[in-house]
Amino acid sequence: MKKTLNIIILAGTKAEDTRQEGDFPYYLSEADGVPLIQSLIENCAALNPDKIICLLPNADVNKYHLRNMVSQMHPSAVAFPVHETTKGAACTALLASELIDSENELVIISANEILDEPFAKVATVFRNEGRDAGVVIFKSLHPRYAFVRLNDAGEVVEATEKNPISPNAVSGMYWFKSGSMFIEAVKNMIRKDAKVNDAFYIAPALNELVLQHKKIGSYRVSPSQYRPLKSAAQLHAYEVQGGCV
Repeated sequence: MKKTLNIIILAGTKAEDTRQEGDFPYYLSEADGVPLIQSLIENCAALNPDKIICLLPNADVNKYHLRNMVSQMHPSAVAFPVHETTKGAACTALLASELIDSENELVIISANEILDEPFAKVATVFRNEGRDAGVVIFKSLHPRYAFVRLNDAGEVVEATEKNPISPNAVSGMYWFKSGSMFIEAVKNMIRKDAKVNDAFYIAPALNELVLQHKKIGSYRVSPSQYRPLKSAAQLHAYEVQGGCV
């Protein structure tokens, strides 16, 4: 029986207080008339997911009728409102635990990062290599990213957030053989209070899997295949250039 797959798209926990009247959230930025969140969902569709869970600020969900909007982008896509600010991306992802705590595969992506590589191709490589988890990496030493250290076989042996322990920066896409494995890893990380800048991130949870001798793969892309959308200038370039990387 074919294993199904769930996807989490992380798009923040609260509406931006500094947003000007008439401005929309960054994930509604348009390239060629298509909102960013729609482009991400369409890229996810190739994975034939059971669920695409878009974790969005509750205020935005209500104000912009995002439930209606997201549900029309793909049959499996749902807008999941985040009511309070959390202690980081890992905690935000845990809010969807009732939907992902299973043996189904899990993919986590960030809405403010664009990866120009077929998601289905990435997942297939990790499956064929018999990995328990996997990350997509590119070459960078900028401390805005998460980083992983690899062994000679290309397996992750250490992960950090905002700390360039190697030139292997994480693109914002994570694959887990099962959602329950991810949830257990995050809970163990939280029990150890492994915060970075007072927040719990996704990447350090991989260290919990390393301690369990899990096989964590890496999939390398070129820096030109990755684009962060973490500033007004980067978002403007995305809109002007039609989303092209």
